[in-house]
Amino acid sequence: MLRLSWAFALIGLLWAKPAAASHMQGGDLTYAALGNNRYLVTLHIYRDCSGILLSPFTLECRSGGCNTTANVTAPFVQVGPGVAARQYCATLNGVCNSTITNTEAFTYTATVTLPPAARWVLSTAQNARPSTANIANPGDLYFEATLSNLLPVPGTTGLAIANSSPVSSVQPAFFVPVHRLSTLSNNAFDPDGDSLVYSLETPLEACNTPITFNPYPASTPTVLSSNPLCVYQPMSISNYSATLPIAVDMDTVGTCPAKSGVNPRFRFDARTGTISLQPSIYNGTALPATGVNKYAAAVKISEYRRLNGSYVLIGTTRRELYFMVYDCGTNLLPVVSPLLTVQTGTRTTTQTLGQVIPAITGEPVSVLVTATDRNAGQALAFTLDYNAMPGTTLQNLGNGQARLTFTPPLNTTPGLYRVGVTVEDDACPIKGSETQLLTFRVSASGPLASRAGAVSHIAAYPTPFTQEVHFQLSTPGAQTLTICDQLGRAVATVRSQPDGSVRWQPAAGLPAGLYLARPATGGPAIRLLRSAAQ
Repeated sequence: MLRLSWAFALIGLLWAKPAAASHMQGGDLTYAALGNNRYLVTLHIYRDCSGILLSPFTLECRSGGCNTTANVTAPFVQVGPGVAARQYCATLNGVCNSTITNTEAFTYTATVTLPPAARWVLSTAQNARPSTANIANPGDLYFEATLSNLLPVPGTTGLAIANSSPVSSVQPAFFVPVHRLSTLSNNAFDPDGDSLVYSLETPLEACNTPITFNPYPASTPTVLSSNPLCVYQPMSISNYSATLPIAVDMDTVGTCPAKSGVNPRFRFDARTGTISLQPSIYNGTALPATGVNKYAAAVKISEYRRLNGSYVLIGTTRRELYFMVYDCGTNLLPVVSPLLTVQTGTRTTTQTLGQVIPAITGEPVSVLVTATDRNAGQALAFTLDYNAMPGTTLQNLGNGQARLTFTPPLNTTPGLYRVGVTVEDDACPIKGSETQLLTFRVSASGPLASRAGAVSHIAAYPTPFTQEVHFQLSTPGAQTLTICDQLGRAVATVRSQPDGSVRWQPAAGLPAGLYLARPATGGPAIRLLRSAAQ
């Protein structure tokens, strides 16, 4: 009973808000092609369910820029009731009222006709953003997606296409424990098999109107010891930003008497949208209305389609994220093992999380995932993402193990697909969790003789790229690769990591274009398509 009372006290102190305040936390806007230029547009929104109800939303679609009147409008219609988040322990899970604060998910849809145009901007907004530690004078919470369903083709009036946007697989409101390294997923599934590139963006309060960030906490020196004297000096950062939207711990370098903080512990993976962060500030006595312990951020997912030998941007979606920092006490987050057991037919292999798992449409692949917890007596359970990729199932086996089975549907477009698996402990009031991505390379089913070649194909990400590109060799081990331009001239040499992963950052003077990475041991070359910086 004492544990439950403490839980209610903690939650009420940290996240209760006045009834008149805004309680929207985050969300996204997506669309699906229905044929004949008709699109089903879906708004996913997340709010603090202890507060006021949401007002009606209206979808606005513009093809002429931010300052033009909307060409198409439609009211959003709520689909089903709100669904409470599952991040609380079993004692509190599913509670959604004014007693405690929880996240509640709502879904709205609208159907519109969007004639072919070079660029549609789909949007909706509502007043107002909640107060957060990193945003000054928060305005409206604005959701946006773009669609290019008329592509330029020389000598013609353009190529009309249909497109369905990627759908993200995890809710965008995250509980993150202070001084604990958390891994958060923004993984998305694209039904058309298009290439996705993730980027951190400044949140918007209107079309082309970014918010203003607050100053980052002052880098005040800390005396670690007085005898002998040892002082720690954090890295100086002026303001919060799109790439550092939350106060985080830093790596420590140097020796006493002077130590310094470098490399803020906030990492973002542009190929998967994964965020790793370790919050540094938590204030248990702050008034809720100040927005302390809460942070807003945004991730954009850009969608490229290969047409006539080139990758063309055909759409974007934006995810409005919301971080809520809390003190997890002595609870340590569960850890997913870096080793996987993969079974395809009668063949069983062991590989690492970072390696690509080959899959054939219509044929099941089974992956055994294992996790551990450093807190004695805690039970672990695995879950799939909220919008897991079609063809995936998960079976909890107990003892920190689960089996994920992926059977790609026969109509799956060949390419790379990622499935997020989350492991949760049973800590109370808030469960500790970790999410990891399993990457599958799906090939079309065909004669047995052709499958080996299909599976051995290596894809780079992002495609196209500007600053750096990544790819995974089919076999582990450190290898040397020579990168050549289209004329066969060597422009760089890189070396793979022991797990077979490779990263290349081209020199500043190298132009945009097609490059080939050739392993010194032979084998197929890897195509690397670089685009000009925007």
